[in-house]
Amino acid sequence: MSDFKDKPGPPPDDWTKTTPNINLPQDRGGGGSFGGSNEPDWAKTNYRVNIPPNPGQGSGQGSDDFGKTVTNIKPIDTNRQDFGKTMYPGAASQPPAADWGATQANVNIPAGDLGSAPSDWGPGPDKTTPYFQLPESERAKYQQLPPTPTEQAAQTEQEQNSKGGIPGWVWVVAGLMTMFFFAVVVLGVVYFFILRDTSFEVTVKGAPPGSDIKIDDKLIAVSDERGDSILKNLSPGIRTITIDHPSYVCQPIKVEGGRGINPEPVTARCQQQSVKPDDDCAHIKIGEEDKAERCYNAALDALPNPFTPDQLVRALNILIINFNTGSSEILPRRIVALKKGADFIKRLPANVVLEIGGHTDNVGQAGPNMTLSEARANAVKDTLVKFGVNGSILQTRGYGATRPRPDVDGNTELGKFLNRRIEYSIVKQ
Repeated sequence: MSDFKDKPGPPPDDWTKTTPNINLPQDRGGGGSFGGSNEPDWAKTNYRVNIPPNPGQGSGQGSDDFGKTVTNIKPIDTNRQDFGKTMYPGAASQPPAADWGATQANVNIPAGDLGSAPSDWGPGPDKTTPYFQLPESERAKYQQLPPTPTEQAAQTEQEQNSKGGIPGWVWVVAGLMTMFFFAVVVLGVVYFFILRDTSFEVTVKGAPPGSDIKIDDKLIAVSDERGDSILKNLSPGIRTITIDHPSYVCQPIKVEGGRGINPEPVTARCQQQSVKPDDDCAHIKIGEEDKAERCYNAALDALPNPFTPDQLVRALNILIINFNTGSSEILPRRIVALKKGADFIKRLPANVVLEIGGHTDNVGQAGPNMTLSEARANAVKDTLVKFGVNGSILQTRGYGATRPRPDVDGNTELGKFLNRRIEYSIVKQ
């Protein structure tokens, strides 16, 4: 057995079939040990001995010259422990070095030992490659091994080539750039059509103070003490402005603007409402504050010129300023009525002094009611002063529930409504 090299060589000797080949001499005198029935049992001898002719033929049996015998002995099987250096016994020198490169292995392994059929070994023994079949439990461990880094790199390259040879990062960058440009386009559309200031604003002047200013019937603002208001964030195009007040009728106003263009300020065209034919100014009920204001305006307009302080006070006391519960803030809808009253108060003689008294109903404790009624009287005075009345001719006082109206029942809802009032009186004239 040696290296597996592609060199031809003789097949190994099959020693199991060797038959000794011994040339025996002719009978040397007969009856000797080499002939007849007394012949030695050479059939069992593994020696091939060439015996020279007997020099004493015809003179009897001669001696065999065994000292000159050449042996033919099978090399001793050292189980490869001599590493190819086996020597023949009796040899005078080393035999020629064996040409192990010409040796060709011929190993016949039973198929049953390897768990395979003879067909697994190929067409002939000289081309056989051993195949070992592992058990199923062991085979699974080697069949499901993760790919090595080299195999993984090769697989990645193959996938890239199957996609046309474009690296994956190129696709990622392209996707990000596409999303970026799409976002830019969307933001541009949103800015130009939604976020960009396409609205406009307009100023309305001369409306009754406290009026509701509406755009297309939608409440936008309330006019201040001067009757002005600024309408902002109006949608572009033609818009209609309406002014709503209980004591005035105002004409609608159309304005156009947008895309950075604001129209010029507009002036309200309003006319005070007259007392309606069915308005009973002598009897004011709950929820009829607007009717009370119309009657108030009509009474002021009916004053003679000049009028006395008593005539003015009777007209001023028609107005009902119904504050919210616990509040001293004047409702915007009553501001215009106070403005009209201020115009008449300013026409009184300089020596006249008026008192503004605050009153409450009989609900609640006396202390808090007294404080609240005084705060409401001061709120009315401050509003009149804003409209030009000299503050020195106005005095304020809170009465709480100590002075109910004598003409109503203070325990009824109507009586409580009428007692929550502002009442003018003359202190000095």
